Amino acid sequence: MSEHNQEQAVKKDWSSLVFWVAAVLILFGGLGYYGLWASEERWAEIAREMILFKDFFHPAINGEVYFDKPLLSYWFIVGAYYVFGILNEFIVRLPSALAGLAGLYGAVYVGTKLFNRKVGITAGWLLLSSYGFIFWARVAAADMANLAAIILAVAWFLAREKKAGFFSYFLFYLICFLGAMTKGLPALVMPIAIIAPYLLMEGRWKKHLKFSNFFAAVIGLGVYYLPFHIASITPLPTFFTTPPNNLSGLELVWKENILRVFQSFDHNDEPFYCYLYQIPRIMLPWVLFLAAGIGWLATRWKRLSSNDKWLAWASIIIFVMFSASGSRRWYYILPIMPFLVLIISRFLNSTEEHLRWESMTIEIMRWIVITVASLATISIIMLPLWPCLLRIRPPWFTLIIGPVIGVITLILMFLDERHDKRWLQSITGMPGKFAAILLGGTILTCGFFVVIWPSLDMFRTEKPFAVEMKSELVDIAPQNIVFFKKLPPKVIFYMDLARPAPVITDIKELKEFIDKAKTKVAIICYNKNRYLKELIKILPEDLVENPNYKEVYMPFEKPKARKLYVWIINKRVKDKK
Repeated sequence: MSEHNQEQAVKKDWSSLVFWVAAVLILFGGLGYYGLWASEERWAEIAREMILFKDFFHPAINGEVYFDKPLLSYWFIVGAYYVFGILNEFIVRLPSALAGLAGLYGAVYVGTKLFNRKVGITAGWLLLSSYGFIFWARVAAADMANLAAIILAVAWFLAREKKAGFFSYFLFYLICFLGAMTKGLPALVMPIAIIAPYLLMEGRWKKHLKFSNFFAAVIGLGVYYLPFHIASITPLPTFFTTPPNNLSGLELVWKENILRVFQSFDHNDEPFYCYLYQIPRIMLPWVLFLAAGIGWLATRWKRLSSNDKWLAWASIIIFVMFSASGSRRWYYILPIMPFLVLIISRFLNSTEEHLRWESMTIEIMRWIVITVASLATISIIMLPLWPCLLRIRPPWFTLIIGPVIGVITLILMFLDERHDKRWLQSITGMPGKFAAILLGGTILTCGFFVVIWPSLDMFRTEKPFAVEMKSELVDIAPQNIVFFKKLPPKVIFYMDLARPAPVITDIKELKEFIDKAKTKVAIICYNKNRYLKELIKILPEDLVENPNYKEVYMPFEKPKARKLYVWIINKRVKDKK
């Protein structure tokens, strides 16, 4: 079958449907099965308080205004709540998963627009199965929305470049400014910086020196500014307090997005070259393909098309701009991923014969997938030993899923070797020479994140503890549930408190609070030694050492593992004699 006929055959198959069904299953499967962790608690609690107090312009955690991130990422969660009528982990993570679908669409579209459908769909499979993408598409945060806004803005520009008018420009800037309203100004700056080399090639920039372009940007800026203005003129709800730094929303935008770049005040412990090793991290398991793709670009630079060179320049610009910032984290560089997978896809789909080392790279990746699948398969012999090794008894479902995905992957690789490769091309839309490798890697990577990872949540104790406290402390007024030293946002999210809870850091203030209380008081505190020693100053030692409730210790945890304790004070406690 000729290359042209193969292309026509692929167009008539179901590969697009297979890809998008796989994307939905991977991004949404088990999304609400596991409890909140790390920074997710901030998005969850802010959205809960927006709904509780009906104030959508003052993001707050326990009543303290928290403008460190713009409003839109919280509004997405609130909107999902009003659509489904419930607020849980699935709803909190839903916007990130939807942003993941949008990011996939943008990558596939750009690849198809610049090159052909095979390049686009291959890039889609690569992105879908990359660690950085699937991890953050299943986490409640603004990072995936940031990635999606950047690649969608670029996709929209390419779609409307030759017939750009006011509407086209306005929608481009609207995508950028809405992206900036989720994570910050990178969603506005990056698309323009990425498109700049493309415009400079062949003098394309001259076509866009229009008043309509400038006017659309001004209106987009107005859309961006409006929520902050409304927040500045709207009074705070009862019980709300301003942040300790007393900064407004716009002042925090300046601090978080401009000042952070030149005078980093946090996240500044990573060296300027950190993305050299963080990019391989987010691109797992396709690091070898990435290295080969970069080598393919370098060795053929003079013969490359302008579109290939633009992809290279776009990736370099993103890398340099994020590296130049004084504030660095491994997930900040996520927007580079769609462009890197497009480079890999161009390498894999190259019509030129691959050099020997390039062919070896593809073969090595094939054997890596086979090896990992084999290890997952033979892990079945460890089933009787896991309870002894871990000192816990994992559910059989968790233990058996590794061998299952290993067997499925090995069957796929076996069929690929024994049958005409066109059947796999018709299913995936990718050329048969590497389709099994990408599909096998997708099965292994996504099997872990979609099935194994959520099933391990049974060994986490924060959510069960908070849910128990919600029922056990129901007879204590929210204003009498006091947190000593620190407040975990996920705990008050699960407790669903009707008003902010007091957070007291000074032991004398805590004693005064207890003395003034006319009804029962609940003190919630972490079990750190220095915290407990302070409590002994105002509470009987035997009471401190025997709290009414405490977070469960798992068998594999150390005795000093950080846990929450709860003391119920039924009457005032006098100064210790």
